[in-house]
Amino acid sequence: MSSVLKKEWFFLVIILILFLGLRLPAIHLPYHQDEYKWVQYSHPEITPPGTVPHPPLTEFIYTKIGPLVGDNNFRSIPLFFGVINLFLLYYCMRFLLNPKTAQIAALIFTLSFHSVLASLMVDVDGAIMPFFFLILLIGYYKWKQTDFSFSKESYKWIALVLVGAIGGFFIKVSSILPICAVFLDFIIEKKAFSDKKKIAKYIGYGLGGLIALFILLILSKFIFPFFHFEYALKYWEHFIALDRGWLQTFIQCIKALLYSSPFLVFIPLLIEKKDLIKTRVLVIFLVLAFIFYIVLFDFSIGALDRYLELLVIPLTIFASIAIVNISDKKESGSKNYFFYGIFVSAIIFLLVFVNHYVPPLYPKTEWISRILSFKWNFLYPFSGGSGPLAFYVSFLFMALLWIVSFIAIIFSIWKPEYRKKVLFFLIPLGLLYNGMFIEEYLFGFVNGSASKLVMETTKYIESNKDIQKVTVYNDNGGWNIQAIGKYRRRLYIDPKFDITEKINTINRYKEHYMVVDIPRIDSNTVYAKFFSTCDVVFEKHSGVISSRVYDCRNAPNIKI
Repeated sequence: MSSVLKKEWFFLVIILILFLGLRLPAIHLPYHQDEYKWVQYSHPEITPPGTVPHPPLTEFIYTKIGPLVGDNNFRSIPLFFGVINLFLLYYCMRFLLNPKTAQIAALIFTLSFHSVLASLMVDVDGAIMPFFFLILLIGYYKWKQTDFSFSKESYKWIALVLVGAIGGFFIKVSSILPICAVFLDFIIEKKAFSDKKKIAKYIGYGLGGLIALFILLILSKFIFPFFHFEYALKYWEHFIALDRGWLQTFIQCIKALLYSSPFLVFIPLLIEKKDLIKTRVLVIFLVLAFIFYIVLFDFSIGALDRYLELLVIPLTIFASIAIVNISDKKESGSKNYFFYGIFVSAIIFLLVFVNHYVPPLYPKTEWISRILSFKWNFLYPFSGGSGPLAFYVSFLFMALLWIVSFIAIIFSIWKPEYRKKVLFFLIPLGLLYNGMFIEEYLFGFVNGSASKLVMETTKYIESNKDIQKVTVYNDNGGWNIQAIGKYRRRLYIDPKFDITEKINTINRYKEHYMVVDIPRIDSNTVYAKFFSTCDVVFEKHSGVISSRVYDCRNAPNIKI
């Protein structure tokens, strides 16, 4: 083995250790809301087979692998695919470009918080769909290098294309996006748009391919007898709506951007045109994703921020290409800007420790008011219906890093000769941003850990024989309470829910309530007033987050 290959293998071992080191501490973090449904799917006595509203391979993976790893280790399933994705990404970038770009891509993929979250979220969007996406890309680019021939050498790459396309489609219908992106790039390579006959021919091929995919999906019932095609189709009716929730869509898109970091969002803007052409299939994919997720369907009632985890792969590829191109240029004094970046990062990091206000999640007008009035020293809770369990990050911290990064990128676009200096300046800022998100998600040393409180509170509830059934606020720790057999129901306080029905339910179930108070409950709401009439039998704090168990058996009825 040559010294160059030895260095590559050494790098891969180190990056794998770092990749796992940033993710293994989260393996046993509490499942949140939709996450624990996947655990229930693996128990036919809880959830009947065939109830997953997606193509069959999704249910097959979790119901077959889940029992092998155990109920408390379901995060190891997406993590397993995440590790494979790391090596697939490296391999793809290495043969498509060069080892240096592959190493940068692997490093970004390892250190990006959005990648960390995606490889640990119990679902398919973050790790399993990208797995088939990368297989499809590798097969397509390798086949492309043979000039799309049908030689004996090409068959294995054509087979990879089919595995990536069919496998992805059997995971989730939205995997049609990378399939269409690859097909459109193929048509462009064949110069079909300059010939009407060619266009008609390839449109026919495309429609035939889509029909074939749906026929295979219908026939898959012979392999996966639990699969109900009509149930999967009915699920999509939820997302076809004329009355769009544009505000919620906007908020979820912003959340996805915040997860990604200014570094991962802005650095790709510096990629050169020749590299965009080389990676055109990814550009097409991003355009199709925008049309699909924002324009065609209403995903405001879904977990749009989770669906957008698939964007981590193209953003990582674009960023790594831009970084290598810029870093290879000769610019004197560039390394000094790395230390300037460290200095600015240190100042912004210290601002995390100034006094921060913790507003309730509702009404959201308070958030908007504070942002518009530049009262940015407040904590923002990151959570979602499909995880993660909420954690806080300073809005002031995020806003300053985004603003500084934006100004730096605009300057580098205006003055291209400073791009290398700007890149070195932004590296410490990117590390700080992603590092803060990863730390708060895993440990909550700065603002508190809801996960730690859930585990401590669950132990108390389990050991207290007086507690029979528990209603769980926001379902924070819902699975943990179900696991000990004391779960009654969950309590959501979103104003979109019927308040009268909520009050009637509260008055009906005067038992124990578990309240891990993130997002914080507004003290002026009927819920806070109800809890004020209950006895606090357990209380713990972690940072600014509190956890209480209320005994509400003697509480008076509440009224609007």
